[in-house]
Amino acid sequence: MLLLHMAENINERADELRMRLSTNLKVLRGKLGMSQEALAERAGIHRTHISQLERGILNPGLDTLVLIAAALGVEEVELLAVPTEVPEPVPRGPRKAGGAGRK
Repeated sequence: MLLLHMAENINERADELRMRLSTNLKVLRGKLGMSQEALAERAGIHRTHISQLERGILNPGLDTLVLIAAALGVEEVELLAVPTEVPEPVPRGPRKAGGAGRK
């Protein structure tokens, strides 16, 4: 059983790792000039999954990390490493007609 102070440390660590993953995904995807849609298609997962990971609001499973790393051509550990670069803006993918909230 975890003591309260241990649980707090785990939450802080999980938050840190989510932000590392978020930053590294954006950096690696940017280096390839790849949109979220292209990465999602290449990894075989939904684009919103990539978006949630990049915003740091989703905890990825191990299988997801393996799929994304393979799609980016990197080792899984690179996704969780301390970021050494700042993400560059990546052009957005094509928008489909009829999407919700678009004018």
